[in-house]
Amino acid sequence: MNAQLEARLIAQDQVDAVQRVMESNAQYSWHVSGAQPTPTAASDVLTALPPNVSITQKVDLGLWDGGDLVAFADVLIGWPSSSTAHIGLLMTERSRHGEGLGRQMHDAVLDLVSGRTDVQTLRVSIVDANSDLAEPFWIRLGYESTGEAAPYFSGSVESTARIWARPVETSRMFSN
Repeated sequence: MNAQLEARLIAQDQVDAVQRVMESNAQYSWHVSGAQPTPTAASDVLTALPPNVSITQKVDLGLWDGGDLVAFADVLIGWPSSSTAHIGLLMTERSRHGEGLGRQMHDAVLDLVSGRTDVQTLRVSIVDANSDLAEPFWIRLGYESTGEAAPYFSGSVESTARIWARPVETSRMFSN
């Protein structure tokens, strides 16, 4: 990881920093909802939980360049099974795309879960409407499609969400 960058938890009072990163990625929002990020997009991400999931399972991790948030990941530990950590969203500051921040943010997520003997699998959901941008990134990190799919509806977007996964123990195999 770049020496000037630091991975640390995102506090609720840092919602404006998350909102700024989300607004810098309006293209993602258009792909998955058909609209610009809402004024509450960051707050929604930081508080959203699937049914029957405890807030103690949710970790919001940021990659900071000094006082600036340059990437973040929303992670559910032990969901949908106790041996899985689900990355609900991983996003980098748009103006810094191509700097390897997504990989560094993913490495921080791996560091978070690799010390937990109960978590063996990382998983993500890729919406078909955004797959042309998302799939190459996740493939480079060692993710493979599980074949699981479900209908996806958000705003004006009707698509399919597909599950991709990778084992935790290969964490550094794809990091170079």
